[in-house]
Amino acid sequence: MNKYVLYPLVALLAGCSTGPYLYPESATGKNALLERTCPGPKAAMSFAPLSEELDGVHVLVYVAPPGTSSWPENQRSVDTELRLFGRLYPPSRLRNLSTPDQRRVAYQQSNPPLWVSAASPMVSVTLATGETYEVSIEQLKTGFDPKEQTSSSRKGTPLGKGDMDDFTLTFPDIFVNDEKVLMAPIHFKKREERYAPVFNC
Repeated sequence: MNKYVLYPLVALLAGCSTGPYLYPESATGKNALLERTCPGPKAAMSFAPLSEELDGVHVLVYVAPPGTSSWPENQRSVDTELRLFGRLYPPSRLRNLSTPDQRRVAYQQSNPPLWVSAASPMVSVTLATGETYEVSIEQLKTGFDPKEQTSSSRKGTPLGKGDMDDFTLTFPDIFVNDEKVLMAPIHFKKREERYAPVFNC
């Protein structure tokens, strides 16, 4: 068999390794891909308000291990970073529209401005050893627009020096506009996975 055909075939059958990443688990929220159209690890935890008006606005929590690229500087992180970003889905008023008139009226309504804020910028970090400390998160100091900050590649806030492989984050109350986002502590632990490659991602 031609080697130019064989090598891609072997890679396809073997799958792609994620490399080490920090897998999140929480009593609330859902695991989410960093890029929703491409395969890979579900390395983020996604949370949303309970109200129907804002349930399409998700706040995603991602912890990037050292060596992860970031922008706008296009540099690789040297520490374990917390990165927060938004992801928007169709709001409830745009779902289950059965007639043209319903769709016309729904799409004529303007979307409200959106803002993610927090009761405090401090996030608690609990290590596997039991040691606990707090970190001030820049994005929670200022808040952010989930329509503008939609990428996991934006540089985040270091949670500690170097590599961290097993820890839990506890957040303050988080809000989208005035609606509280239901969150619970998130446990992160390093792991690896394999997944089927998609060549156009």
